[in-house]
Amino acid sequence: MKELKPYDREAAAAYAKKWALGHNPNYKNYEDWGGDCTNFISQAVHAGKIPFDHIGNDVLTQWYWYSDKSRTPSWTAAEPFYKYISRNNTENTQNFGIYTRPAEYNELELGDIVQLTYEGSAFHTMIITEVILEGDYLIDYLISQHTYDLQNYPLSLKTEGERRYIKILGYYDY
Repeated sequence: MKELKPYDREAAAAYAKKWALGHNPNYKNYEDWGGDCTNFISQAVHAGKIPFDHIGNDVLTQWYWYSDKSRTPSWTAAEPFYKYISRNNTENTQNFGIYTRPAEYNELELGDIVQLTYEGSAFHTMIITEVILEGDYLIDYLISQHTYDLQNYPLSLKTEGERRYIKILGYYDY
């Protein structure tokens, strides 16, 4: 049985906060090609120690970015990202790479993912970069995103689309 490796939530959130209002020059900016949100979130998740995944049978079951010409759709597009991270592992598998599950609003943590959807398909991806508590009571989450860049923006103020919440549990190594 493989060991589930930890996701570094703090590193993912720190990366997202650092680059939310700018663009890491090591990656292409896709603002002019439909948006940069999922590219940015993939960068943050990768900064959280989730490894590139080359194991799948095709580019829709893999997740990586080396250059604009060497990347997967799951790295840069909202719905392919969701399909990859939600199908890569389940409670009955231990495939290489990320393991996530659907989450409820009140169980999100730093580094978890929120997607906006329309008719069941994701069109925008955000990452939790702060959790606002009053004692033990959850007040709100702050998100960071690209494609109109926001840093530590209240999730409660995001009104477009339906929301999809994704908990990152960790990843499996070789």
